[in-house]
Amino acid sequence: MENNVQSHVMFVSDTVWESYGIELLNADPTIEPILLTSAEPLPAKILDRITTAFFSGDVWPLRTREMMISILKAPNLKWLHTFSSGVDSPVFQTMLERGIRITNSAGASSSPIAQTVVMYLLALSRNLPEWQRAQQRHEWQQRSFQELPGTTIAVIGLGAIGQEVVRLAHALDMNVIACRRTPRGDESCPTYSMTDLSAVLAQADWVVVALPLNADTRRIINAQIFASMKPGACFINVGRGELVDEPALIAALQSGHLGGAGLDVFETEPLPTESALWDMPNVIITPHNSATTPQSHHRAALIFIENVKRRAAGLSLRNEIVL
Repeated sequence: MENNVQSHVMFVSDTVWESYGIELLNADPTIEPILLTSAEPLPAKILDRITTAFFSGDVWPLRTREMMISILKAPNLKWLHTFSSGVDSPVFQTMLERGIRITNSAGASSSPIAQTVVMYLLALSRNLPEWQRAQQRHEWQQRSFQELPGTTIAVIGLGAIGQEVVRLAHALDMNVIACRRTPRGDESCPTYSMTDLSAVLAQADWVVVALPLNADTRRIINAQIFASMKPGACFINVGRGELVDEPALIAALQSGHLGGAGLDVFETEPLPTESALWDMPNVIITPHNSATTPQSHHRAALIFIENVKRRAAGLSLRNEIVL
């Protein structure tokens, strides 16, 4: 992006500007902020001036609608940075088709998401939900449980989240294997291409899905894939709900072929109240909440600030999405 002296009119939340305004101005003194402060839509004369926007974690989900409506109506927007790593929503595709540059915060939330995976592993291996039910009944219920060391975990997708899951699984002395679109040969565990997915899953006691959502991966985890998994294996999804054929997942759980599931993402969100998943005793549900920490939002903001500095210096932007 070329250096110039014109101001960059930046649309950010009031929270972001209060926390990072000084750093942003240090990165680019030409910034002129426009703040999201309420649910009221911005007037057209203000929207016309916006050239840069930051969709930050503090906005999601309560003020997402207000911010995204303004962003979509800003006719001169040139660059959007999003706190999330996933840009599979149609709204991002629309912006790319308009020629708007999009960068994301890939890697900012990998630590808390991978730690949530470990929470699922520990809770499901020990059947924590049953201990909780016994506690509610005031019952002293002792039982044996499965240890994680020595069991095999298959990590599907080796982006920042998948790599962190692999690291933590190694720390738990688990046997780790993985699948990714194109193995590089330098991975820290045996890694196979997606064409070997069924064979890899057949070996696993635990399956963790951390794939991005695109045309190739939508419903990639289907009835046939579930059938290829080892009987009693547990399934964890921290990627996107649409990666999974949800009725097939429910059927595999109801039949007992799957031993349990830890799910942070779903085909429809919020998960409909009538979904059978809610009442399954061997399913742990978290409401697409595995990355919502102040630290991950801070790391995302630092990536944005770095990109602001890079743009001001005429350098390429970090984590730019290509149409």
